[in-house]
Amino acid sequence: MPAASYRAKFVGVEPVEANQFGPGLRWVFEVAAGQHTGTRVSRTTGAVPTLKNACGKFLMAVSGKNAVGETVDLTTLVGKVYLIIVVQRPEGGTSLDSVSVLPAE
Repeated sequence: MPAASYRAKFVGVEPVEANQFGPGLRWVFEVAAGQHTGTRVSRTTGAVPTLKNACGKFLMAVSGKNAVGETVDLTTLVGKVYLIIVVQRPEGGTSLDSVSVLPAE
């Protein structure tokens, strides 16, 4: 997947087995427009959101809430379209970097 910004549907969050960093969550999005329509993009984060970690930033972006610690039912957000940013990784490949609400058209 080339580094770029994409309109993508939120598919959901899946639990990930614990590794050296502990258990995690895989945030999954599906590109909704353009040449890469249907391509799934994901990122694994820690399982506990904070204001500064990727889990917290993704949670705040998809939920529209500005505070970590609130209960959010992510299943109600499945299918909603967001703007995702995929970046080139220094070690090679690409990575889902950020998620945000689409700007008003």
